[in-house]
Amino acid sequence: MKVLPLFVLSSLLLVGCGSGGSSSSTSSGSDNPGTPSHLPSDGDDSSTNPGDDNNAGSGGDDNTGGGDEGNTDPSPGDTFAEQMVYAVNQARSQSQVCGSTTMPAVPALEWDYDLESAAIRHSSDMANNGFMSHTGSDGSSPEDRINATGYSWSTWAENVAAGQKGIDAVMAAWMKSEGHCKNIMNGNVTEMGAAFVENPDTQYGIYWTQVFAKPR
Repeated sequence: MKVLPLFVLSSLLLVGCGSGGSSSSTSSGSDNPGTPSHLPSDGDDSSTNPGDDNNAGSGGDDNTGGGDEGNTDPSPGDTFAEQMVYAVNQARSQSQVCGSTTMPAVPALEWDYDLESAAIRHSSDMANNGFMSHTGSDGSSPEDRINATGYSWSTWAENVAAGQKGIDAVMAAWMKSEGHCKNIMNGNVTEMGAAFVENPDTQYGIYWTQVFAKPR
């Protein structure tokens, strides 16, 4: 099992933290850790395969942030990090309809290796233990995993998925899901990390995590 970029299509699963089934959670505050304060519905799960969930921590309005349609790199690059942040910034460079909400274009994100570390930890955990949740097998929450890296955040969000065998496929699934789409279009976050880990002996074979945050 290793973290490698793949570019093939497969069966899909999205899962996220929050209350029951498909949902998003929002936490606010300037101190770590934040506490969930809002659990909006993630909309129609049927648009994103067997399960669909996301987890967001936010210090304010998810729709904030000035759009900048010229804020993405001209090409995605060769590494997984370059390709993932490019895909996210391409989405953020123009307004998107997330469920029933139109989200404005927002500034591009930068890659952060602490957030990548939190994503690797969670994708590895899910792949090694064959489960799909924002709660780790050790009981950790997304903010626990971010805090463990030493990252000092003012807002955070997490998307999780399984089964999609490429960045394009997983991004398409996330953008069809209201909660995941809102996390990607969250104008309050400024940095991200992501990872996927494969285990062919599990039901879905590949497990994805995106972690978004803004430092204090």
